[in-house]
Amino acid sequence: MVAKFLVKILGLFLFINSLAWGMLADGIHTENDYATLAQESEIFQAACYIGDEQYHISQTGVLITPTIVATAAHGVVSILQNRGLPPDNKPVSVNNVSVTFTKGDQVFSYEVEKVLVDARYTENSNIQSKYDVALIKLKTAVDEITPAQVFEAEVIPKQAVLTVVSFGMADLPYQPAIKRAFRLYERDSYHVGGVDEEGLALNRTVLQSSLFFKPDEDLTRPLPSWDETSQRVYEATQNWIKDGKKPYGLALPGTSGAPVFVRVETPQGTKEFLLGIVTSYGHLSGQFETPKGLNEEAYLIRSPQKGFNNYQTIFALFYHENTHPLAYTPEQTFYQQDPTFAKLLQRIQQD
Repeated sequence: MVAKFLVKILGLFLFINSLAWGMLADGIHTENDYATLAQESEIFQAACYIGDEQYHISQTGVLITPTIVATAAHGVVSILQNRGLPPDNKPVSVNNVSVTFTKGDQVFSYEVEKVLVDARYTENSNIQSKYDVALIKLKTAVDEITPAQVFEAEVIPKQAVLTVVSFGMADLPYQPAIKRAFRLYERDSYHVGGVDEEGLALNRTVLQSSLFFKPDEDLTRPLPSWDETSQRVYEATQNWIKDGKKPYGLALPGTSGAPVFVRVETPQGTKEFLLGIVTSYGHLSGQFETPKGLNEEAYLIRSPQKGFNNYQTIFALFYHENTHPLAYTPEQTFYQQDPTFAKLLQRIQQD
């Protein structure tokens, strides 16, 4: 199931335009609930709006150093292609692209100097989703916003709360950009097959996903022999109840590049890290499931019940998951920063 899903999801990447939607809401919370959740933590202010002023496309990103923003590669590739520029394995100068942050009622905009796409995204068509990451360098440093933390190595509990912060107007084309957030209440790891330069390594970069579930507080605990969907719906529902029934959603076009934050409770207090970025969404079957001739996201917006227990948000990580048997536990995962990502960050900072 896993290998089939990852190959087929490539056709569902979230190319952004002003007519797309940003997310499918849970049907329980109001629009204001999602906007309020985006203000829950100071670190959520690192989410930003990336706007191509020349070609009118946009996506979300996240500040990771005072001058560097991380986002989804597929949107940056579109920005380059519109300008006739190749997404080479080097920083490329662009113009008429800006990055906007908000802090309370204040708005801060910065001009983009260069972009750098992970070459593994452009060179490995069969496993692009694994490397759907790009970096943006700003012309001046951001002083008003605290960058999100990309850790070197960390143990993340399997039940840790994940929050997506989407900052865009893709699903609200006639309104100013609005920062909103939603929870992901369970997740599954997908190890990508195919040609892989990390071939013999035990540490593998992974995609993760989170099921868009229909909560039922009276669910019976599934037996180990039950199907995967039943297991994941039950786990998501229990985590949702434990977290106070906060807003959750399904990422649709308009959320590409949105940061996925993870909250970890430790004896020393709460830590919040940047775990990854949203890259796509897809049906559990790995196929388009809409009636022939209908746009999939439009179909989901009109018939949101079709999304429950069937679709999931896909996000890429900045890390490797240690899959060595001695490192495995069912309660937590040990992540280490992807060394190639670290080199990309160093390269664009020094360029």
